[in-house]
Amino acid sequence: MVTVMTDAPAPPINIALDGFAEGDDPELAGALSFMIEQQGLLQTLVTGIVELVPDTTRWRLTLTGDMISTVNRVTERADDNPYTTDRGAGHAGAITLPHDDGTFDIVVSVDVLFATREDVGSVEALVAHVIAAAEHLSRHEAGHAALRLRGEDADAFQDVRGLSNSDAACRKPLAAHVDDNRIEQYTALHAPSPLHHVDHLTDAIAHLRAELNEAKRTWRADIGAAAYRTLTAANGLVRVLAYLAPELGLDENGTPRRPDPLPDGWADYVEDSWDAWSLTFHRLRPVDEPMTTDQIGAVLADLCRLMNAWMRSIGVDWGLTDDDQEYIFWEKDRY
Repeated sequence: MVTVMTDAPAPPINIALDGFAEGDDPELAGALSFMIEQQGLLQTLVTGIVELVPDTTRWRLTLTGDMISTVNRVTERADDNPYTTDRGAGHAGAITLPHDDGTFDIVVSVDVLFATREDVGSVEALVAHVIAAAEHLSRHEAGHAALRLRGEDADAFQDVRGLSNSDAACRKPLAAHVDDNRIEQYTALHAPSPLHHVDHLTDAIAHLRAELNEAKRTWRADIGAAAYRTLTAANGLVRVLAYLAPELGLDENGTPRRPDPLPDGWADYVEDSWDAWSLTFHRLRPVDEPMTTDQIGAVLADLCRLMNAWMRSIGVDWGLTDDDQEYIFWEKDRY
């Protein structure tokens, strides 16, 4: 690992390059060197983080060529429980890792910064893309640190009361989506991603449809596995919706905007619930505007209720009984 000290005044900012081996993708290595040495990539990343977490002693930044190995090293994960970047229909390209001492490791995948390098038509276009991606990712990851430092991240509000067992079971994943949504509300204004979340929607819907059909086909052999794949895919689509709500925004009448054109499967899996999803997420405030845990928890509770109502509307009846027994029924012959 190589530590790079910036020109910023003391205390120095800790930036590291990790997960690169000699001979790995020389084209990418050359492009990264060019962006660091001539295009101010590190300064762009630092500026984005400082915007939300100005105390530079609170965080370390790592650019990695191997996201999985870097996260495993930083978190000291056991060999039988490695980190995974898989997110259903997509992949994680950056992560903020909190530590007990109140500091954070922010890890950004170089592959994600250069995700469209084969599609751009010029060096200028490549530079613009990488800088825009760096502006976005740095602020998004800093947003997670900012929420935790203010006591407003998922751990602080996810233990909401007054929910049924079934709705309460949705708290943890939906609380993570609440954090992401608040951050994306901020970045939508200050540093939009060059990769549009609406472009992931078709794949997320197709992934859910495929997983529902496979679960329906195999549940008799292993109903636990079939339930897990169903809930994982459903959560994956809702994660995309949490990002999509701030990207599309509301129109002048406060009505949630829709993708144009509508992606395949929208009518089957999203249309009837989109207003509810978007308007509920829009009750949250951007990451730079503080909220109380009670305010956030009230939104989370409604998202939990919405999650199970949406599942039933697409033909999956899942829940927990009063004595915490899980049940699930796939009500359609084909999804």
